Amino acid sequence: MSSPKTNGREPVYLKLANALEGMIANRSLRPGERVPSVRQFSRQQNVSVPTALQAYATLETRGLIEARPKSGFYVRARLSDLIREPRMTFPATPRSIQLGVDDPVASLLADHADKRLVPLGAALPSAELLPGVRLARIVAAIGRRLGAESVGYDVSPGHESLRRELSRRSLDWGCALHADDFIVTVGATEAVSLALRAVCKPGDTVAVESPTYFGLASMLRELQLKALPIPVHSATGMDLDVMERALRKTRVAACVVIANFHNPIGFVMPDENKRRLVELCARRDIPLIEDDTYADLQHEGPRPRSLKAFGDADSIVLCGSYSKKLAPGFRVGYIAAGRWQPRVKALKQASTLSGALLPALAVAEFLKNGGYDRYLRAIRQAYRQQVDKMREAVVESFPPGIGLSRPKGGFLLWCELPSNVDAIQLAQQARAAGISIAPGPMFSPVGEFTNFIRINCGYPWSPQIERAVGVLGHLVARMAGRNNERAKRRNSEPTMS
Repeated sequence: MSSPKTNGREPVYLKLANALEGMIANRSLRPGERVPSVRQFSRQQNVSVPTALQAYATLETRGLIEARPKSGFYVRARLSDLIREPRMTFPATPRSIQLGVDDPVASLLADHADKRLVPLGAALPSAELLPGVRLARIVAAIGRRLGAESVGYDVSPGHESLRRELSRRSLDWGCALHADDFIVTVGATEAVSLALRAVCKPGDTVAVESPTYFGLASMLRELQLKALPIPVHSATGMDLDVMERALRKTRVAACVVIANFHNPIGFVMPDENKRRLVELCARRDIPLIEDDTYADLQHEGPRPRSLKAFGDADSIVLCGSYSKKLAPGFRVGYIAAGRWQPRVKALKQASTLSGALLPALAVAEFLKNGGYDRYLRAIRQAYRQQVDKMREAVVESFPPGIGLSRPKGGFLLWCELPSNVDAIQLAQQARAAGISIAPGPMFSPVGEFTNFIRINCGYPWSPQIERAVGVLGHLVARMAGRNNERAKRRNSEPTMS
């Protein structure tokens, strides 16, 4: 028997299961609480008993509820809810530092390209979650329509159809940007790089979050810029008190932040903190560069506002891309550089001159007519479920003493390991076991977070991923145990008098 449908699309049971999952996620239904009986739920929702039962079975499969004999269904208590958030220690006063020569980006991307490795390292989503087939059809249709012109340049600032869609989307970001405010870039990487080149010169110091996206350290290194690492809290983001103290002692040429669904932690900076950060930079005339790449991927509720919504938009440079949301290989990004727009346009023309026309037009068409909002609802739910499953699996497989981030969006998890576990060594052992992970020191300009790892949750849960998490947990426990034994032996050795 086929499942009942809603508007010919989503099965009714799945719609009900997703609604209940949302109530569990936002704590309207708490662990240990009884959910309505199947018959009661079917009456409440005006559906058949089999449909209500199928919804409950779906939630059981997801590990969110459990049946108790002669008692009914209850919200399952999750071990991961009891785990503390990561604890990160920092120097009392941050200082500007010159970056080293090691660049981890190439090795991590190479690992992702190796199909023999379980991809828990690079922050890339699974192709099966992305609308690749629909985008391919759109590209084919545009190619037929344009004919020979489809191989032409997408000359800077980029095709107007895409910039118009970005302008329309900016209302969701809390801004009202015009099409002329945008320049299309080769992903967010080029956007942030152009922003730094526009506002800084070699030898300048840039305030950055710590931890932060490891690609930013690569950019600073290549542009001969220094980093001023500002600590972040795992729930609220950059420590603005530390930032304010640091700015009294250090001249800063720019500040780069990921305020919405931070990479690697996944927090959202609260609105009051965003406003304070904007005001703090505005008082000192410090250009504020925001990487907003993950902001469409909230797990629930409305999309968080960008920093441009909290101050003078001309003093804030907004960068983003559709790599994490639609098509990593299309490399379609954007920058709205405010008063630095002419400089960014000149730099863009001098470096990459233009972008690829077909990918830009395909993204524009998908944003306009491809059901982007409906697609986002589905992928947000998928990422939320995958992050929840990964959190639960890590807690079940790893030894005591860990800390886990509680991402509010995106698909990344920041994990604190026992203090005597070296993340670099763990990554090497994991790779030998066929698993790619990202060790914590990659996310620090000064090599901190030696007992942290970032885990990619961008792939649907599978037996292969479940096994990989189990192997990781075994490796962590073995390393922690061995190091404990070594420490005990050292402490028991007689000392020379």
